Amino acid sequence: GIEWSKPMFTIYVREHRFTKSLLDKNPEFTVNVPLDDYDKKIVGLAGVKSGRDMDKIKELGLTLEEPEIISVPGIKEFPLTLECRVVYKQQQESEMLLPEYNEKFYPQDVDGLFHGANKDYHVMYFGEIVDAYIIK
Repeated sequence: GIEWSKPMFTIYVREHRFTKSLLDKNPEFTVNVPLDDYDKKIVGLAGVKSGRDMDKIKELGLTLEEPEIISVPGIKEFPLTLECRVVYKQQQESEMLLPEYNEKFYPQDVDGLFHGANKDYHVMYFGEIVDAYIIK
């Protein structure tokens, strides 16, 4: 969408995800979209396994491409690329969420990770799209 007269891509990342720690260190990201036919295994594995536990680039045989503006590379196998830099982030507020969503999607102390306090809410990142292109 458009926010602050700029094109934006909004992502939502849970507190405990490895992605959040990366975004907090470097507030830039790419969105990489497949075109035409692509290896479905890439999406299947990349969406399930954490980069904290494995090198997904190596494991999936992906090819990193130099970015044009930001510091985060694109992925050749998913050539439609949006380069984004975070301009705003906000923690979800539990009191703004429907109570049944709080109970269903944010149960207390999942797997003993949050010790009764943090229910692993999402952080919303607004990324200004600073470049868009198709990797050849």
